[in-house]
Amino acid sequence: MDLAAHFRIILRSWKRILLVAILVGVLVFLYTNRSPRVYRASELLAVTPSDTGAGQSNADQANYLAQSYAVLVDTPRVAGAAARSSGLDISADEAELRSSAAAVGGLGYLEVYATGPSPADARTLADAVSRTLIAEIRTSEEQALAADIAPLSEQRARLQAQLDALPPASPEAASIQANIDAINQVEAERRAKPANRINVSAAARASDVPIAPNPLRSAIIAFIIAAILAGEAIVASRAIGDRIGRSGDTDADIARITGLPIIGHIPKGEGFETVEAFRVLRTNLIVLEAAGRPRTVAVVAPTQDAGKTFVAANLAQSASALDDKVVLIDADLRRPTVHDRLNVPRSPGLTSVLQGADLSESLRRVQDSPFLRVLASGPPVEDPSAVLGARSFRTVLDALRAVRLVVVDTPPAALFSDALAVASQCDATVLVVDLNNSRTAQIRKTLEDLARAGANTVGIVVNRTAPTNRASYYEG
Repeated sequence: MDLAAHFRIILRSWKRILLVAILVGVLVFLYTNRSPRVYRASELLAVTPSDTGAGQSNADQANYLAQSYAVLVDTPRVAGAAARSSGLDISADEAELRSSAAAVGGLGYLEVYATGPSPADARTLADAVSRTLIAEIRTSEEQALAADIAPLSEQRARLQAQLDALPPASPEAASIQANIDAINQVEAERRAKPANRINVSAAARASDVPIAPNPLRSAIIAFIIAAILAGEAIVASRAIGDRIGRSGDTDADIARITGLPIIGHIPKGEGFETVEAFRVLRTNLIVLEAAGRPRTVAVVAPTQDAGKTFVAANLAQSASALDDKVVLIDADLRRPTVHDRLNVPRSPGLTSVLQGADLSESLRRVQDSPFLRVLASGPPVEDPSAVLGARSFRTVLDALRAVRLVVVDTPPAALFSDALAVASQCDATVLVVDLNNSRTAQIRKTLEDLARAGANTVGIVVNRTAPTNRASYYEG
């Protein structure tokens, strides 16, 4: 199914799609409108760094610390302590889910957020998280100070022990005492160094308007999603329902859809079963009463992937095996492939003959098929429909009166009018139906178009069927 057909189905079903989307939107609105309200509170904290690093401004250092501290809010340790100190009946996991933080403005401010079933509940949790975060950072700074001073204290204790062990008036005493004084100076400077600080800049506040649920927004989103899903569901159901053989009886479905006999079942592959299938098709086409022993046969398919060229080429080769003269014409001037399939030159070909070239010089012999000739497509032309539809193609067919059978490959009938122009000038037309790709609507429309064009459609060729094991008939 192409994109245009996809949207045509949606446009034809817009009332049902709209009804489903409205119903879903209303249900979502009613459901969310009855859901518990959620409020949010926020508290602003200011970060003051102890000092700045080399080449780093105070604002940059403060912003870096704010981003680092925001991560701490999402840790179980801070969330658990906040849950315990808040006085709210919540677990650490719930506190972690209901709280968050983010650096604000790149200026060293940190915003702590918390949600709750009421504004007061949200404010309480936001304040508890902020106090816990401030305490956590203070403790971290104290631990950093203790870690820096501990080596100094150990070194000083060792020097003091050495000093105490010296005899009075020892010349080494002055040197050891100088080292002790230096350590005391370093420790004093470290203790005097300011620590990173975080303080409340604006107390927790909460809006009286809940942040969730938002029934109108939820209903609009549900409406849009439901409309898309309903439309795609209808397209999918049409595509599945439009497939051939959904009833389990492919032949019965095709007969019901087309009202024509099935004159050939072509299995997948190119082995013995396929060769035998084309022999059956050849025989059926010859003896079919409605066909009237046709001399010119157009092979038509709704789409390009139904296997029409494969059927046309193999039908021509099978007919030539009866030692009768057969000509295969490639009238698919849009995307010709016969010359590649049978390994003959593309030019001169059909378009050359239609423009005045000699027909006999344009026919090409196929290796290992002495009675088969190929008239390839020839050089490209700007308007294939005009070239094939001006009755000049019939002149080519009439020039091949001495030939027992002329098989004509055509472009996809659902895409181009060339196939209708060719089919209307042939004695008989066979429609190729592919079980994997052909759809009911395409088949019906192609048959209607062929009938309007005056083509004599005599039967259906079913392509890519499951192979039947005829060899087992002879076993035993």
